[in-house]
Amino acid sequence: MRVDTPLANPFALMLAPQQVLEAMEKSDALRRLQHQVFHPLDTRAAFQADADLAAFDAAIERANIVLPPESNEPA
Repeated sequence: MRVDTPLANPFALMLAPQQVLEAMEKSDALRRLQHQVFHPLDTRAAFQADADLAAFDAAIERANIVLPPESNEPA
């Protein structure tokens, strides 16, 4: 069975975005869907929560650490 309506063909939908929007506005099924909007990047609370960790990180960044030279001999 072949369906020639543009709304049934996903490739035709890419060429007719206005028809897609009209079909979405008329869709009762889409209107009945429950939806919830999430904004995970709106706050930086996870990064600002631990002041002690931030202070430790800053102290490490300021420290002058001298590493011993690498040797090829096993320890």
